[in-house]
Amino acid sequence: MDQAIERTRAAIDRGNLLRAYDIAQGALEEEPDNRELQYLFVLAAARMGNTELAMELCQQYGFAQSDNVDHRAIVARILKDSALATEEPERRRQALLQAHLAYEEVFRDTGDAFPGINAATMALLAGETDMAHSLAGSILDLPDVAEPENFYDCATHAEARFVLGELEAVSEVLQRAGQMADANSGAKSSTSKQLGLIAAQLKLDEVERASLLRPILPPSVIHFCGHIFREDKDIEARLRREIDSFVAEHDIGFAYGSLAAGSDMLIAEAVLERGGEIHITLPFNRDDFIAQSIEPAGSGWLDRFEKCLEQASSVNFATEMNYVGDPAQFSYASSVAMGMARLRAQFLGSRIEQLAIWDGVASTGPAGTGADVKQWEACGGTTTVIAADDIDRHTDGQEPPAEDRHKRRLAALLFTDFQGFSKLSEGALPNFWQLIMGSMATVLQRRSEHILAKNSWGDALHAVAGDAPSAARIAIELQQALQEIDFGLLGLNNSGGMRIGVHYGSVYETDDPITANPNFFGSEVSRAARIEPVTPPGAVFVTEPFAAILALEAPDEFKCRYVGNIKFAKDYGSYPIYRLSDR
Repeated sequence: MDQAIERTRAAIDRGNLLRAYDIAQGALEEEPDNRELQYLFVLAAARMGNTELAMELCQQYGFAQSDNVDHRAIVARILKDSALATEEPERRRQALLQAHLAYEEVFRDTGDAFPGINAATMALLAGETDMAHSLAGSILDLPDVAEPENFYDCATHAEARFVLGELEAVSEVLQRAGQMADANSGAKSSTSKQLGLIAAQLKLDEVERASLLRPILPPSVIHFCGHIFREDKDIEARLRREIDSFVAEHDIGFAYGSLAAGSDMLIAEAVLERGGEIHITLPFNRDDFIAQSIEPAGSGWLDRFEKCLEQASSVNFATEMNYVGDPAQFSYASSVAMGMARLRAQFLGSRIEQLAIWDGVASTGPAGTGADVKQWEACGGTTTVIAADDIDRHTDGQEPPAEDRHKRRLAALLFTDFQGFSKLSEGALPNFWQLIMGSMATVLQRRSEHILAKNSWGDALHAVAGDAPSAARIAIELQQALQEIDFGLLGLNNSGGMRIGVHYGSVYETDDPITANPNFFGSEVSRAARIEPVTPPGAVFVTEPFAAILALEAPDEFKCRYVGNIKFAKDYGSYPIYRLSDR
C-alpha cells in the first residue's frame, strides 16, 4: 500500500489528477480505511474541481473530526472552493468567511502555516482587510516561513507578503520558490491559482499578474499535429531546432496528440527529451494505425513509434474499431486529443496552445493538419506553425479498405432508462407514459432541430444528436424536466429516476429497413449503450471522448467531473467516465 501512496503522490506532483484519482480509488478498494489514501483521493477530487464529491468523501471519512492537520484543512479547502463558485456577491462573501473560520480554527489549534495563510487569504477575499493583514503578519513570524527552505514555505511567505500588498517582496520570494528542488507541476499549479485570486482581489492588471506569477506557473500544455513525411536527416534536424526552441521558450511540459510518422513523432521526441509528458490518442486500433500512418512513410519510423509509446504517460484509443476508410476517424481522434489537452490545462491552470508542422495549405476534407489548425482556432485556440514546405510527403500509401455503402458521420449517442420501471403496477403505467415519457417528449421536441434520430421502447429512450454540446443540453434538460415530477404518483419513493449515458463517436448512418426512419449503428453505438446501466438515477454519465469534445467546443457551458474508471457490464471492459452538469 505504501507503493500506491507513493504513486498517487507522484501523480499529484505531476499535476496528473486523473491518474492520481484512479490509483487512489483502486487502492482504497483493497484497503478502504487507509487514511493517507483517503486524503489523497479527496485531494485529487478537490483539485479537479469535483467539490461535491470531495465534501461527501470528507464527511464519509470524518475528516472534520480528525487530529490530522491536512485532513481538517482539506475540509476548509472544499468550503473555499464552494465559496469561489458562488456568484451572488453577499452569499459569496459569507461563504468565504465560513472558509476563513474553518481554516483559522485549524491554525489556532495546530499553529500550522498552511491553514493559517489560507485563513488570511480568505479574509482578504471577503473584504476583511485588517483581519487578513493581522493573520499574514503572524504567519511571517513563523521560523520556517521567515526563512523558507522549500517550495511550500517560500509560497507561504510570498502569499503572506501578497496579502499585505508588498509586491516587490512577493516577486523576490517567488523567484526563489520557482528554483526550489520541490517546485513540481502540482505545487506550482495550486500556488499560482491561489495567488491569482489575490491578484484579482488587488486588481492587478494582466501584465502585472503575468510578470509576478511567471516563476511559479506550471509548465504549458500543447496539442500537436503535422504532416506525415519520409525520413530525412537534414530536414528533421531543421525541424527539431525549431521544435526545441518552441518547447523551451514556452516551457512545454505536457503534449497531447497522435503519433503518426514525421511531424507527430518529432514533436513527441522533443518533449520527451526535455523531460515532459506525452499523451497519445490513436484514432483506431494499433495495427491499422501502423499500416496507415507509420509504415507508408518508411520502415525507420516504426522503431521510433514503439519507443515513444513506451515512454508515453498515457496511450488512449479514440475508438477501438478498425480503420474503415473513414477520414472522420482521424479528425475525431484529433478532437479528442485537443479536448484532453484543454482538460489538463484547466486542471493545472496553465497556458495552452497548438503546435503544427504545416505547409499552410487548407485541408479539403475533414482530416489533415489544415483541418486540425482550423478546428483549434475556431474553438478560440492559438497556433504556432513551423513551416513544412521542404518535406517529402510522397509516402507508399496503403490502400484504404473498400468504401462501405453506408454513410458515416460523427454523432452524439444518448441512452436512458428509468430505474424502478419494472416495479410499477399496471395501474401506474398510464401515469408513467404521461408524466415521464411525456416530459421527455417535450424536451426532445424543443430540441428537435439538433436530433438526427430517436426511438423508445418500454422505459428507454435512444436519441442521436449532431454534436456533443446539443446532446449535453438535451441530457441536462431531460433530468431537469424530471425533477418536477412527483414519483409518488407512480407508487415510487425517491429510489426511482432516470439514468442517462452519453457518448460521441464515429458511426454508420442509414435508413432503418424495418422502420424506414433514420438510424445509426456501429461499435460506438454499442459502447454508448453500456454507459446508462452503470449511471446512478438522476445523473448523466458521459465518456471521456464526449467530455473532451465539450472541453473543446463548449468549455464555459458545461462541467464534466471525473468519476473514475468504471467497469461496464457483460465483460465490456473499464472506461473513464465523467458526470455531466451545467456550470
